[in-house]
Amino acid sequence: MKHIRPIFGLLFFFVLYLWNFPVIFQSNELLGRFDWDLYTFHVEFLRKSFVEFGSFPFWNPYYGAGFPVFENPSSKVGSFTHLFAIFVSGLTALKLSFVFYFVFTGILNYHSFLLYNKISHLTSILFVCLFQFSGYFFQKLYAGHMNQIQGLFLPAFLFYFLYLIQNKNKWIFSLTILIAYIMLSEGAIYTITQVAFLLVFLSGREIFISDQKRKSISRFFFLVVCILFVLSFKWVPMFLFVHQVGRYFVPDQFPLSLSDLYPIFFGSSQHPLLSQSLSQMQYRFWEYGNYIGQIPFYAFPLLLFTKRRFYFLLGLLGITIWIMLGKTSILSPANLLEQLPIYSQERVYPRWSLSVVFLYVWCLVVCIDTILEMVRPKFKTYVSISLFILLFLHTLDVRKMNTKYLDEIFILKPPTLSIENKESYPITVSSLPDYGSDSRMVPAIRNNLSTNDIYENLTFLFANKTMDTKDYHGEFYLYPSFEKVQPIQWKPDSFQFAVLPKGQILVINQKFHPGFVTNLLEVTPCSWNGYLAVPIESQIQSLQVKYSIKKSFFKNVTVNSNCQIDFN
Repeated sequence: MKHIRPIFGLLFFFVLYLWNFPVIFQSNELLGRFDWDLYTFHVEFLRKSFVEFGSFPFWNPYYGAGFPVFENPSSKVGSFTHLFAIFVSGLTALKLSFVFYFVFTGILNYHSFLLYNKISHLTSILFVCLFQFSGYFFQKLYAGHMNQIQGLFLPAFLFYFLYLIQNKNKWIFSLTILIAYIMLSEGAIYTITQVAFLLVFLSGREIFISDQKRKSISRFFFLVVCILFVLSFKWVPMFLFVHQVGRYFVPDQFPLSLSDLYPIFFGSSQHPLLSQSLSQMQYRFWEYGNYIGQIPFYAFPLLLFTKRRFYFLLGLLGITIWIMLGKTSILSPANLLEQLPIYSQERVYPRWSLSVVFLYVWCLVVCIDTILEMVRPKFKTYVSISLFILLFLHTLDVRKMNTKYLDEIFILKPPTLSIENKESYPITVSSLPDYGSDSRMVPAIRNNLSTNDIYENLTFLFANKTMDTKDYHGEFYLYPSFEKVQPIQWKPDSFQFAVLPKGQILVINQKFHPGFVTNLLEVTPCSWNGYLAVPIESQIQSLQVKYSIKKSFFKNVTVNSNCQIDFN
């Protein structure tokens, strides 16, 4: 019972903070603004593949002339969001995943903080509420940045990992791997880079203070190797694909100044569309805003009670603030990080406010616990009640700031389209009517269309023919006869055809990828002017063209194998 009561206390504050959240479930007919179209599209595709075709897809033909799924960080394949999408619409699945992760991480962050820091239940609840009620997560929710919500897992992963450097526990080890998998499957690249950075420094500290340094070092490397090995099936193809095709992004142009920290963390106006609130703004405010409340601001002097063994954390806090400020000088950590793989493609350094809040709240709560230790036992009850009241007031404060704009997210009506596609496979269009979001991919997939007007920062691009161009010959045709071909069976990553005449090339109106194979050993897909194609050198009675995830692992997607066929 003693261990259950704190969970009820944590639940009380979560319900209080999320009191306004049901407003986002009021209508599933309206779509979200900004990046919501991108992630809703990806999850809608996962649902469509399962519900309509009964498949676990590895190729998405509904945008950009086709994209691999498993290797694409944005796809969310194999994630909890994917699981939810089997039962509900893609948009509802994303909303549910936010609630699920918020509550699930609340329990994990509470348990991991208590386990590693060995302090009171009350201060552990305080840590969870201060961290998770920060504005970072609702700013990202507003913008539809559903690959950054998993920053909620940052404390739990770090604390469990640090605990395992000193202790053996198979359940904690399993939880750590699960958290790492969740972050990978949800495409939380920005969270992972911050976790990796903090892990290097915090693990070094953990080894330094250990009484058995050799054992701690061996455990550290054992953990790293195990996690990388167990999850290699996910991170290796993802890393290779992103590395090969590259990413398009505009690097940061304006560093922040120290004076910007107050409006970011404590400012009285925190709307995601707030303009010109900082000295220089390259992005909308949702990339900066991370309101953590007035009480944490006035509690800043409590850091004077930091114990010596936590001085390192204060130093690390200073470094992460410096990174968050961006490329302020040649010697800034942001400039140094850009020399490393993955970090070289980093952008929007204000997103490091996630790590800043984590370290600040950790230091602050540990100092509060130190002060509580000084309180005489007969006064501890009064102090605990005072902390509870302060946390209650803090929750009301951050709820007012961070959740007041929830009813502004889902306000867009899907466009009415005149195009009707009765085929099982999508027809390619150049674009669709603008309905107010940053992209128009959801209306395309809902109407069984494939669009070239995509919103994806991976540069794996190819402009295939669209139905409104004069040289469009259909989604499947033969060259040089230009005879249209109908597949007898179609799935997103598998196309089956009946009799095909010799001396032709079967051209599929999607980009070539070396991961495609056929059911015939002697017939190999190739590139025909960048299109996915199959040379038909002799008559084929039955042909299946399928995307092989196994073959794609070992191929460079930027290398095209050009078709060679003698038409004589």
